[in-house]
Amino acid sequence: RKASAPDILKPLNQESPKRLPNPVPKPENLSSRPTPSALFSGGLRHASLTSINSACTEMGNFDNASVTGEIEFAVRYCFKTCSLEICIKACKNLAYGEEKKKKCNPYVKTYLLPDRSSQGKRKTGVQKNTVDPTFQETLKYQVEPWQLGTRRLQVSVWHLGTLARRVFLGEVTIPLATWDFKDSATQCFCWYPLRAKAEKLEESFLSNNGELAVRAKLVFPTGPRKLQKTQEGTDGPSPNGQLCLVVLGAKNLPVRSDGTLNSFVKGCLTLPDQQKLKLKSPVAKKQACPQWKHSFVFNGVSPSQLRQSSLELSVWDQAIFGVNDRLLGETRLSSEEEVAGEDSCSESAHQWQKVLESPNLWTDMTLTL
Repeated sequence: RKASAPDILKPLNQESPKRLPNPVPKPENLSSRPTPSALFSGGLRHASLTSINSACTEMGNFDNASVTGEIEFAVRYCFKTCSLEICIKACKNLAYGEEKKKKCNPYVKTYLLPDRSSQGKRKTGVQKNTVDPTFQETLKYQVEPWQLGTRRLQVSVWHLGTLARRVFLGEVTIPLATWDFKDSATQCFCWYPLRAKAEKLEESFLSNNGELAVRAKLVFPTGPRKLQKTQEGTDGPSPNGQLCLVVLGAKNLPVRSDGTLNSFVKGCLTLPDQQKLKLKSPVAKKQACPQWKHSFVFNGVSPSQLRQSSLELSVWDQAIFGVNDRLLGETRLSSEEEVAGEDSCSESAHQWQKVLESPNLWTDMTLTL
């Protein structure tokens, strides 16, 4: 049985690269400093460049310079458009990417960790032969407000050398969970000291493995009134209901080195008697942001059963040449009582409760893996 569902996941728009002239920095007059609303005006270039060689830099295939200098940028979140904007203004006192030649061609790259896919990367243009570059570029991400607490903004500076060889010049990492986006003071430009690349162990702290978009609905012939009686403790109807789930798609998954995945979703509904009902989606091949739009239908369940049940959804990368499938991420939906005290599950518990209380109505959910 198939169910149609709207496409609520759309890939981020990527803009074509444009070369900027190398502007001459002007002394900044503090008295004429722009207001926060003017920092992100339409006069700034909006960039999102991608390159094949960037995948190599994330695998450690790059050179390191002695990290020096600072970077100036501002961060703003627009609640109306659900857009995170990072305005990269300038750097100063950068190390030379090629010390012997006293040469530096810097550019800035950003990620919203833990997503390191090519779809999650933003880059400025390259400024030639300067250790004090001025960029004046705004990089944008489409991200829901509740997702900001799970992300860290990584801003790194790189030198583009001969034959597209990259040299790391320093980075800044900001946990967005503690950032007050409603305070206009946090939207002003600030100078941040560049630091050496963080240890992988540290970067993985409090990270997630992407988001899974689903729609869920309980289908019962008796409708909402009968469900309410069951919740109050009276005898419920026979277990002839259905839990319908449409697995729409996922994004920000940990991709392979080539930037793709052959992914699929497993669903397991565990009933109060520990009986497990398992289903599996088809494989979405060579997609970093897979779109399955596949229906899971769990038959023979009652409202009272579901209030004591849990639904586990896991995303997998299909194995190649007989190797074991790779788990990309998983999430669990259950009653609020069962996951009380687990902050990472609070949003999932709230959404699961909404499904239980809205029989015969679709509920859209974006679940953190």
